[in-house]
Amino acid sequence: MIRKTRHEIFIHAILILLVIVLAFPVFFALVTSTLSFQESYEYPPKLIPGNQFANNLKEAWERVNIGRLFFNSTFISVVVAVVKTILALLAAFAYTHFKFRGQGLLFSLCMITQMLPLPVRIIPTYQLMATFNWINSYYALMVPFFASTTGLLLFRQFYMTVPADLPDAAR
Repeated sequence: MIRKTRHEIFIHAILILLVIVLAFPVFFALVTSTLSFQESYEYPPKLIPGNQFANNLKEAWERVNIGRLFFNSTFISVVVAVVKTILALLAAFAYTHFKFRGQGLLFSLCMITQMLPLPVRIIPTYQLMATFNWINSYYALMVPFFASTTGLLLFRQFYMTVPADLPDAAR
């Protein structure tokens, strides 16, 4: 019993130390965001928050145009999420309710694409976007993410749990 308690204390001490080590950079970044430019480069570094947070936030907002960046991120995320969901729903419904030759092979090919790492796909994707003249456009940021094999798999598995008589009963 005592041995188990010592082991648990040791494990918890290691975990607490790990949390401190991993959380320190975040804490340091937050503290630095409250300091003036000169204070942030002093040695030894300050670990006590300063009073320049509002000024730093205002300056960052004006310099980088965070409003535009936030709009771009939100717009692209919403459009991709909506289109990806609709396409995955429709494709999964078709896979589940319509039988055709090579259905299993086509589904397997879709699933195999999940195994391709990003470095393998990024150059052909860039070349395709350049062919369509979509470089530096919203299309290049959205269209490659519309197809979702994960969404297809999840919705297909859901549709497979729906009894076959249910769509017939709705007719």
